Amino acid sequence: MSIIVLLLILGQILSPGFASLGNIGTIVSISTVLAIAAIAQTLIIISGNEGIDLSIGAVMSMGALLGAVLSKGMNTEIWYTVLILIGIGIIIGLINGIAIQFINIPPLVMTLGMTSVVNGFALAYTKGLPSGGAPEILVKLGIGHLGPIRWMLILGIVLIIALELVLRKTRYGKTLYLVGSNRMAAIISGISVNKTVLLTYVIASVAGTLGGLVLLGYVGSAQLEMGKDYALLSIAAVVIGGTSLTGGQGTYLGSALGSVVLVLLTSVLVAVGMPPGVRVLLQGLILLLILLIYSREPKLRQ
Repeated sequence: MSIIVLLLILGQILSPGFASLGNIGTIVSISTVLAIAAIAQTLIIISGNEGIDLSIGAVMSMGALLGAVLSKGMNTEIWYTVLILIGIGIIIGLINGIAIQFINIPPLVMTLGMTSVVNGFALAYTKGLPSGGAPEILVKLGIGHLGPIRWMLILGIVLIIALELVLRKTRYGKTLYLVGSNRMAAIISGISVNKTVLLTYVIASVAGTLGGLVLLGYVGSAQLEMGKDYALLSIAAVVIGGTSLTGGQGTYLGSALGSVVLVLLTSVLVAVGMPPGVRVLLQGLILLLILLIYSREPKLRQ
């Protein structure tokens, strides 16, 4: 939280009006999209075995593209679209999980390969010409308000509460931490490691496809590879949030706050008028520094 406050103060000093309610609302909206991608990374990284999902950006892009095409921009088709995307997410998650857990393909290799498969499928399905726009209900979710409060803020709060309850209070959550901490101990305890890992990759991919729908609502139209940046940004958000890359430790609340930090960092660089090239360079260097600090032992992150 201290980093968030400092970035807001810095942004306000460098660009008066940066900390206005309108701009903060925009930052929260973008952060919520990133936080949805961070659901996938949080669960998979906690599961251990050097798990990281590099396909989440491609899955989000596909979710947005298919969301626009299948819904035809109409509210009446949205639930049908959601069900189709959930089904596709389950299939992608099962393929990733089976290949990683049963065929022993390293997670980085498998999910990187899945990125190409998903991007190719989306390109072939749309013939390189995305059509359709976001249904009104998604646009309202993406940029609409409930009184003075943005719907995206409400969505973000609901996700944080729901995921924290899942991780802390459910059998799945407790099992996930044990699997990530010590898989041998989990097996001895009678836990089905295979089932837990498969379920984790399924949840991750479903979060990606539905996150694509939310991204579609925020942007208003679909574009090829519109979610590609979320793969690496979601990993950074999770690490900044305190999740251990070795597995078994972490919270979704931390990942959500890490998402806000990353979006604020980008917004500050934009506010001071940095040219795109310099902005990307500085953002990369700052992210690298943050990751180096936050990936150390917990005592070094205090």
